[in-house]
Amino acid sequence: MSIPANPITRRLALPGWSVLRFSLTLIAGALLAAAIITGVFVIFWVGIPVAVAVLLAIRVWANTQRRIIGEQLGLVIPAPYRPRLKGRIDQQALWLIREAATWRDFAWLAIDATLGFFVNLLYLGVFSVAVYYLVQPFLLVTVFHSSETPFVNDFGFYDFDTPAKTLMLVPLALACGVAWWRWGELFLRWYAHLGVLLLGPTANALLTARVSELRQARDQTADHAAAELRRIERDLHDGAQARIAALSLTLGMAEELLHNDRPDKAAALVGEARQACSDALEEIRQLVRGIHPPVLADRGFTGALQAMALDHPLPVSVVDRLHDKLPAPLEAAAYFATNEVFTNITKHAQASQVQVVVSRGDDQVVIEVRDDGVGGANFSPGGGLDGVRRRLAAFDGTVEVDSPEGGPTTVTMTIPAAAIVLGSADN
Repeated sequence: MSIPANPITRRLALPGWSVLRFSLTLIAGALLAAAIITGVFVIFWVGIPVAVAVLLAIRVWANTQRRIIGEQLGLVIPAPYRPRLKGRIDQQALWLIREAATWRDFAWLAIDATLGFFVNLLYLGVFSVAVYYLVQPFLLVTVFHSSETPFVNDFGFYDFDTPAKTLMLVPLALACGVAWWRWGELFLRWYAHLGVLLLGPTANALLTARVSELRQARDQTADHAAAELRRIERDLHDGAQARIAALSLTLGMAEELLHNDRPDKAAALVGEARQACSDALEEIRQLVRGIHPPVLADRGFTGALQAMALDHPLPVSVVDRLHDKLPAPLEAAAYFATNEVFTNITKHAQASQVQVVVSRGDDQVVIEVRDDGVGGANFSPGGGLDGVRRRLAAFDGTVEVDSPEGGPTTVTMTIPAAAIVLGSADN
């Protein structure tokens, strides 16, 4: 459930949200009381498991608040918690108490149990007064016309106990209605933004998470580079190196035959050596293409995609909305990532056609690969799409897969502009 975008329907939906938030303030009051009582008994061992249970319950409540406030403001409020420690109950309690996010949750718990209670009560009170005094004259005339105990509004100085008298309260209802319509949403949004300040991750937590992501991306890139190096070494050892060793032996045999005055057989061996030399050269060229395809340097990324499309067994259409050249490291990563997606389509998709759309916005390059296959693609560990994700992580890029069962499948690869600028600087 989310708040509608239309201003009118959004304002009409807010009272329901406020009722939900008001109920959460009551839960906050109960959790706050439980936390205070538990804090007294935590000096005894029996209070430690209860303290852990209460702190985890506060986290569940805080996560609910994050989701509701995020939907109200159209934001995503990530949970700032570190991975939960596994161990003895006293170690878990100590870990929870030492985490800064726990105390921020507790601060918002205290604020929501007090200030939040009055904020939502005031909002609902103004809304209720507006509705109540607008409909009361109508109710007294119709539904409660014959009632022996009609609605009585005793203000101490005057009793508004007839339909005609209750009409005098309509201006008050209209004033509350205007106030609710004009400032009610701003009032709730102000309070919600206050919650974002405490429930959202701090700058230090965001920096720590970012460093962790970069470290993971660096490790993945290093592992990928080491795997590529091993592949190159293996290809050289098993391919070109073996051919060159055989070429050396063949030339040695030809030399021996020349010394023994058998030029016809020596010429045949020289011919074999020339063919072996050509084969070794072709293998080295293929190996170089695997490191950085020459077509990237000659024709750019979209030109290389078009060449890749011509070699693909399925009909592939390339839509170029890029219109400029990318930095070489980024080009190579995007090229091999797209090639891996093509390989996955060939192996698993059972598709009849493929489309690639390459575009560049103000802050990112987007590569969309679509096929009309059977769908069901996902990020399996060690699979092709997982390799694509790890390859683009070095450029802070992301990979998203939309592949329902039965197809079609869309793989969207996005690389931020910051990575593009960095790549240009490296060149």
